[in-house]
Amino acid sequence: MKFSYKFLIATLLILSVMIFANVLALKHYGGMYFSEYLVDFKKQVAEIDSSFLDSILQNKKIDPLILQEYADIQKDLWKISTSLEKFSENPYISNSSLIESLQKSWLPSSTIEQVIGTNALQSFFWNITNFVSLDSSKPEWKFIIRTLVSMAYFNLVLIWTILLLSYIWVVYTFRPVRSIVDNLSDIVYKKEYKNIVYRKKDEFFPLMEAINNLNKSLSLQEKIRSDFLSDLSHEIKTPITAVKCYLEGIEDGIIETSPKNMKMLYDEIERLIKITNSIMEYEKEESRNFWDIFVEKIDFCALVEFVSDEYTTLLARNEQNIVSYVPGEFSIQVDKDKMTQLLHNVFSNFNKYAGKWTTLTIKAYNKASRHFITFSDNGKWVGKEELPFIKEKFYKVEKSRNKNKDSWIGIWLSVIEKIVRLHGWEFYIDSEQKKGFVITIELPR
Repeated sequence: MKFSYKFLIATLLILSVMIFANVLALKHYGGMYFSEYLVDFKKQVAEIDSSFLDSILQNKKIDPLILQEYADIQKDLWKISTSLEKFSENPYISNSSLIESLQKSWLPSSTIEQVIGTNALQSFFWNITNFVSLDSSKPEWKFIIRTLVSMAYFNLVLIWTILLLSYIWVVYTFRPVRSIVDNLSDIVYKKEYKNIVYRKKDEFFPLMEAINNLNKSLSLQEKIRSDFLSDLSHEIKTPITAVKCYLEGIEDGIIETSPKNMKMLYDEIERLIKITNSIMEYEKEESRNFWDIFVEKIDFCALVEFVSDEYTTLLARNEQNIVSYVPGEFSIQVDKDKMTQLLHNVFSNFNKYAGKWTTLTIKAYNKASRHFITFSDNGKWVGKEELPFIKEKFYKVEKSRNKNKDSWIGIWLSVIEKIVRLHGWEFYIDSEQKKGFVITIELPR
C-alpha cells in the first residue's frame, strides 16, 4: 500500500479513536462526578424533620427565625408540588429546579436519573451551555470543572500515547530510507555495489529500483573500466610485440624483408591504429556540443542509397543485404555529415557483427507530428539484462555471444546516441533472441 494511502487511513483512524475515546471518557467522568454532584446538592438542602415540624405546631410563641425557616420549607414543598405537576405533563423535563426538588424529597441519584429522564451526559451539556451564568459555589459549576479537568488529563495522556504510536509507525514506515542511506554510504566510502531487496509496491519502490539500477550501472562501469584496461593493454601489446619481434628478426637477419613479412607488419600496425582510432573517434564526439552541427533539410532516401553503395563489396563477402523502405519524399532536418557518420556506424557494425546471411532493414515513416527511422537486423542479439548498458562507453557484450575480439559494441552505439542527442531526438534500442537488433530514432517533422 502506498504511503499516501497509509497516511490518510492513519489520520482517519486517529481522529476516530480520539472522538470515540473522548465520548467514552466523558460518559465515564460525567457519570462519576454526576453522582457526587447530586450528593453535594443534597448537602445544600435543609433536611425536613417531622419532630421539627411538630415543635413548630405546638409552640404558641414562635421565634421569627423559626417562622422564616418554616416559610422556606413551605416554599420548597410548593416547588416540589409544582415540579411534579410539570413532570406529569412532560416526563422528559430535566431542568435544575426539578432535580433540586427531587433531591429535597430524599430520592437516591439513580432513581432521580430514571425519573427525570436525563443522565450525566445530558446534564453536562445542559450545564455547560449555561456555564457562564453558573455560580462558582454551586454544585453544577464544580461538576463541570471537575469533568473538564479530568477530560483534559485524559486527552493529554491520549495525545502522548498517539504521538508515541505515531513515532513508532513513522520509524517503521521510513525504514527504507535508512537502507538507502546505508547503501549510498557503501557506494561512496566502500565502493561496494549491493542491491536493496524491497518488495513493497509503495512510493519507495521506484526509488529502490533507481538505487539498484545505479548500483548495477556503477558496478558495470567498474567492470567495464577494468575489462577495458585489461583488453586494451592486451590488444595494444599484441601488435606491438609482433612488430617488435619482426623488427628484431629483420635486424638479426633471421627474417627477410619480403613483401609478405612487410604486409604482416603493416597489418599489425593497422590493427593498432584501428584500436586507437576507435577510442579517439568517441572522445572526439564527446567533446562536441549542439552548436558544432549545421542543420539542413536533406533527402534521407538518397543519403541511405549513397552510403549503402559504399558497403556493397563488404556486404557481398558475408552474403549480407541492406533493404530500404524509405519513401522517396522523406526529408528531414539534420546535420548531413553527422547523419552520414551515423549511417556509417550502423552499416559498418552490421557488416562486422551481425554475421553471415543476415539482412539489415531500414524503414522510415511519419506518425502524427513525428518522423520515425528504424534499423533492424536478424543477426546476433543481446540479452535483455544487457540492454540498459550496451550504450556504455567501451562496453563489450557477453563473451559467449561475442565471437569478435574487437567487438566494443558500446563505442559505436555511444557515437550513434551522441549524434541523436545533439539533434534533440529520441533513441531506443531493442534486441530479441533470433531477431537481432532494432534501433529506433524519433525526430520531429
